[in-house]
Amino acid sequence: TQSSDRGRNLIFNKERKINLHLFVRKYKEIDKKAQPYIYIGKGDTVQYEGEKPITMKIKLHNEVPNKIYREFIEKV
Repeated sequence: TQSSDRGRNLIFNKERKINLHLFVRKYKEIDKKAQPYIYIGKGDTVQYEGEKPITMKIKLHNEVPNKIYREFIEKV
């Protein structure tokens, strides 16, 4: 929740000097096989809303490489 220590660390990561590392995956499973996460990079929370889960927008420190970006926006 937003009021928990963990939630506040995520929301106020920059002020609290906490590094957020973002890992994503396009699909949870393919053919009942779990898919791996891909490391996107470090970032800071710039907007948030909700409880359980807290939905956050994160501004990345670096641009996502074009190859990875294309992989995530193209349909398979």
